[in-house]
Amino acid sequence: MKRACLFMLFCTLITLVAAACDTSPVVVVATPVPLDARFRTYRHPSGVFKLRLPSDWSVRDLSHGDTIRVEFSPPGNAGLPMTVYVVNTGTVLDAASLLDAINRYQAALNGDSSVYHEVSRNAQGDGSWRLAGVRQTPIGPRLLNTFLQADKAFLSAIEVDLTDANDAMQQTLRAIINTYRVDPTVVIGASQIQAPEGTGGNVSSGVLAFGGLYTWTNPQGAFIVNGEVTNQSGGPLEGIRITAILYDAQNNALVEQANVIPLEVLDDRAKAPFSIHFRNGKPSQAVRYELQAAARNAEYAISTHLGDDSFIRGNDKAQYNANGYLTVGGDVVNKTQGPARYIKATVTLYNEQQQVVATDNAFLSKPELLPGETSHFEVTFYEVGGNAARYVITIEGKTQ
Repeated sequence: MKRACLFMLFCTLITLVAAACDTSPVVVVATPVPLDARFRTYRHPSGVFKLRLPSDWSVRDLSHGDTIRVEFSPPGNAGLPMTVYVVNTGTVLDAASLLDAINRYQAALNGDSSVYHEVSRNAQGDGSWRLAGVRQTPIGPRLLNTFLQADKAFLSAIEVDLTDANDAMQQTLRAIINTYRVDPTVVIGASQIQAPEGTGGNVSSGVLAFGGLYTWTNPQGAFIVNGEVTNQSGGPLEGIRITAILYDAQNNALVEQANVIPLEVLDDRAKAPFSIHFRNGKPSQAVRYELQAAARNAEYAISTHLGDDSFIRGNDKAQYNANGYLTVGGDVVNKTQGPARYIKATVTLYNEQQQVVATDNAFLSKPELLPGETSHFEVTFYEVGGNAARYVITIEGKTQ
C-alpha cells in the first residue's frame, strides 16, 4: 500500500515537472455571456411582437385600434424613448413594396421637412433598412436611427434616440433590437400606415413627459420657459427637478437653469406645472433649448403627503384685483379623518392652445385644518406670458 502511494506521488511530481517545463502557450476560451442574459422578455398583449430589455426599463403602450405603438425607456431617460411601431399593411411585402411602405411611413410620421430631415438610408444584410435622421423637438434636435423590416404583411419600425447615447447605451440598444421578433401569424386588422393618436404635442421621456411648453420674455428681460410634466413611471415620484439648457447654433451649451416643481409628490399619470426663469435673459446666440428631468421614487414625502383627493374645493373664481393683477382664489375643505397641515394651492394658467402661460402657488390662510374645516386661498399673478383661457387648481398638504 505504501509503494502504491509513493508511486502515485511520483507520477504526480512527474506531471507537475512536465507541466512546468512545457513552454507552449495556454489558451483559455470562455463562453461569452450574451448582453441580454439578464434581460426580461416583453411580449405585446396582441402577440404580434416580442423583445428582451433590461428589467428596470419602463414600458408605455400607446397602441390605438390596429396600429401598434409601444415606448420603452431606461430609468432617468431625458431623451426620446425607444419606440416600436407595427402595422398590418394588408399585403405581403416584398423588396419593392417594403421600400414603398418605408416611404409611406416617412410621409405619415416624419412628413414635415421642417421637423424631420432624413440623413441616410442603408439596406441591411437581413433585408431590413436603417434610416438615420434628425428630428426637431421641444428638447432640441434629436439624432434618430429607425430600423424598418417586413414580416409577411407586417411593417415594423424601431426608432431609437442616439443623441446622448454613450457606448454602453448603444450596446444595450443594439442588443434589444437584435432580440426583436414578429409573429406574422397573429391576426390584426389591416390598416393604413399613419401616425398613431397622441404622437404630437408632448415630448416623452418614458418616466416623465413634457407638454404645454411656452417660452417668453418678461418686461424685466428674464427669459422664461413654462410647461408641465406628466408622471408615467407607474408609481408616485418626489423631488422632481426640471433643468432647461440653452444652446447656440453649433450645439454648444450656453447657460442652464433649474427649478423644482411645486408639488412635493406627483402621483402616477398626474401632471404638474413648472416655470424656469433665466434672470439675465436669453443670450443673443441661443437658438434652442433642451429640457431634462430628474426624480426619485416617492419614499420620504409620501408618508405624510395628502394629495388633491384629500380635499374639497369650492367657490373658486378668477378675477382682476384693484391693482389690475389676475387672482385665482377659492375655499378648501379637509375631508380626511385627521388634521391637515401646510396646505398649498397650485394654480396653472393655460392659453387657448393649452400651453402654460403662468403658474404660481400659495398656502391657505390657516396653517392647519381639522376634519371638515374650511379655509381660503388666493394666488396672485404679477406676470402672465399670454392670454389666460383657463386655469387648473391642485391642492396638497401634510398630515404632520
